Amino acid sequence: MKKIPYRTIALLIFVTLLIIVPFCIWGDSIDAWTGKLIKEGKNHPFYTGSILGGLLASDIVLPVPSCIVSTACGLTLGFVKGSLVSFGGMTVSCLGGYALGRLFTPAAEKMLGKSESERMRLFHKKYGIWLVLAMRPVPVLAEASMLFAGIARQHFGRTMIIATIGNLVVSGIYAAVGAYGEAKESTVTAFTVSVLLSGIMMLVSRKRVSKGSTKVREF
Repeated sequence: MKKIPYRTIALLIFVTLLIIVPFCIWGDSIDAWTGKLIKEGKNHPFYTGSILGGLLASDIVLPVPSCIVSTACGLTLGFVKGSLVSFGGMTVSCLGGYALGRLFTPAAEKMLGKSESERMRLFHKKYGIWLVLAMRPVPVLAEASMLFAGIARQHFGRTMIIATIGNLVVSGIYAAVGAYGEAKESTVTAFTVSVLLSGIMMLVSRKRVSKGSTKVREF
């Protein structure tokens, strides 16, 4: 019987709480401010694009409702510009998440111990890169997946390529929902789309993992 990786589970809970707790504290205020920005956004496209892109870029450290903000990019800037702003902000957030993960790798390894740290690296070597893809549309888990990619020292280039592909798809869909959907229903639609998109990406990731299950890739 395999030993349950209690310390790894504790680290996962800790990282998740770091992302969720600030959202619980300041989430309503940021939602209200974002709503006001969206109402006035079409009159000031450059200012709005800069703010929305900045919010998405800081998503890794601030309680930003990413699906709402990405949808707002399409709603206020149109599909093309909205997609680009959303994509840029998400990609910067991924870079920040990976960098923070690498920064805290020594502390995480000290917390986990040698055995569990090695198990986590082996897990991420086999599944981590596809986990990053599958979690791209999911708030909180998207940020956590990039933090753990950094902590586990996944190959930076391949991780970012996968994250970039996921961001491109997610940004385009959210921006389309905002640009072509009904404003009143955009939030609900964006959430529904995020769930469906995550499911699709999980299926794609599962197939990729299954094909490569007989051979662990070296990163």
